[in-house]
Amino acid sequence: MRGCARAPVRLDPAGGGTDAPPFCIEHGGAVVNFTVQRHAFASAQRLEQGQGIILYAMDLEEGAVAPSVTDLAADDRFKFIKAFIHRMVPQDDSLLLVTESDAPAGSGLGGSGALGVAIVAAIHRAYGRQSAPLEVARTANDIERRDLGYPGGDQDSLGAALGGFNHLEYHVGGGMTPHKIAVASDVVRALEYNSLLVYSGAAHVSGSIHEDIKRSYALDNSPTVKAMVALREQAHAMVAALESRDLNGYARALKESCRQLYQLHESCDCADHRRYFQEVDDCILAGKTCGAGGGGFLLLYAKPGRRNECKRRIESLGGIVWPVTIDFDGVTSWLDGPFPADEVERFRRLADESA
Repeated sequence: MRGCARAPVRLDPAGGGTDAPPFCIEHGGAVVNFTVQRHAFASAQRLEQGQGIILYAMDLEEGAVAPSVTDLAADDRFKFIKAFIHRMVPQDDSLLLVTESDAPAGSGLGGSGALGVAIVAAIHRAYGRQSAPLEVARTANDIERRDLGYPGGDQDSLGAALGGFNHLEYHVGGGMTPHKIAVASDVVRALEYNSLLVYSGAAHVSGSIHEDIKRSYALDNSPTVKAMVALREQAHAMVAALESRDLNGYARALKESCRQLYQLHESCDCADHRRYFQEVDDCILAGKTCGAGGGGFLLLYAKPGRRNECKRRIESLGGIVWPVTIDFDGVTSWLDGPFPADEVERFRRLADESA
């Protein structure tokens, strides 16, 4: 059988960045995120011994092939997915892993976190294991942070695993407590109706931005620390607004969160995003760059009755506009029939040709 999984990408309207050390450990952090119906997918199929490892990303049309886990080169090519194989698959086993993502790379939607969660859940299914969402998130994030050495926090993995509206509370000295935000159904519908995701095509490299922020954080009288404190407080304000049905309060927290994000470091800002904000300023209540900034998606919250006008203006600038539909499921996994032998060989050929 084939283990399959999908995990949604997240939006981070408030508190993003305060989940990353050292700030979350020294000062405590708070993040509001919610997931939308754009997903990362993974299928993992155990093969007969001796068939080796076959990895293929359908959206990237790229892959890797090796006679065994041991022989799978730990180089930069396809490095992300290889790390999950090295951690999770026994050395003598053979496996086909096929992935696909709805979100483009560098989109600011936590796509790598969602993909990692989907891969962990799919491999667990293929080996007959079912794990709780928090365990899946922690495994995926640990591979990113420890095995790969990528900087950042864990809100991407947690959002993808948990789904819905989350308040992630980070404690001084370490540790995190996840809380579900009690958002009334009519508030959810209003958020979906008035929100838009906007992509200019300008990707960011979140790892380099996180490194910029970390260096700035270490400076005396760092403006980065001040901005992170403000981001944390806006997350608390947003939780209160959402739970009290105060959508104007949500918009104020969203707007201030974007302002403080740009204060973290100059690399978080983006000329393209400023241009979009200027174009739609009179028809939105608020907006925010998603993720670490420097590119990727914008989350816009339109004034009542101005959503389509906002969409038209963005598209006139060449932007891509997605609707916002909340995903309440988080990571889901299931068993499906195996790929037939000729399909396995097709993936082997595609992966080998892409090398």
